[in-house]
Amino acid sequence: MKLAVSQPLPLQGARNTRDLGGYPAGNGRTTCSHVFLRGDSTAQLTSADVQALLAYGVGCVIDLRSENETAAAPSVLRGQPGVAYYTVPLLDEAASSGFTGALPKGMGEVYQALLDRNAADFARIVHLLAAHLDKVTLFHCTAGKDRTGVTAMLLLALAGVPREAIVADYAVSEQNMKLVFEQIKRSIREKYGAEPPAAAFSSAPCQIEQTLDHLEQTWGTAEQYLLAAGAAPQELAAIRKALLGTAE
Repeated sequence: MKLAVSQPLPLQGARNTRDLGGYPAGNGRTTCSHVFLRGDSTAQLTSADVQALLAYGVGCVIDLRSENETAAAPSVLRGQPGVAYYTVPLLDEAASSGFTGALPKGMGEVYQALLDRNAADFARIVHLLAAHLDKVTLFHCTAGKDRTGVTAMLLLALAGVPREAIVADYAVSEQNMKLVFEQIKRSIREKYGAEPPAAAFSSAPCQIEQTLDHLEQTWGTAEQYLLAAGAAPQELAAIRKALLGTAE
């Protein structure tokens, strides 16, 4: 049976902003909604979108885009009253570089490199998430697929969500962003005269499965990875409790 995945919020200026709630988490539990949102760029949000997110409970935004990306397309939510906005730049070798230079053959290797090289950044993300559990936190990058996808993978795994659900949550991004990706591809062809690499626009299940394999083989669990990265045990416990809505 095909797993149901969280559907994008009905926003005009974003196509892949979704709740991490509603996933099975073992022992009959389900992850809670209105805790964390994963999303794509917030640069094109309309005023109605902003009001919808505020009404949803968003009070913290963690922008995972590079400095170049945030300068070129500033988040509409930066400076929004009642919203704490932070940047934790992660490099994905695709959107973060403007799709120029040596692009990866597959995103799985990029995700593994993110885990290997950006452990301190993921620990900072945990710190920010744990500090704002009284409100909904939206973490996002440009497409809501790669940097956001790895972050969502870690959070869902921390909550005990099974692999098949984590993979399903990742894989739907490609379809959600299909129209946007087509626009980006056309822009690259026109601007650079080059054919965009298919991998950069794919959320094939194998990419996140490879990343989960790497996580398990190198660190064991998401919790062990985040602890090694510098996250505090009490922060991880608080995040898990918020996602599960119950004491462990």
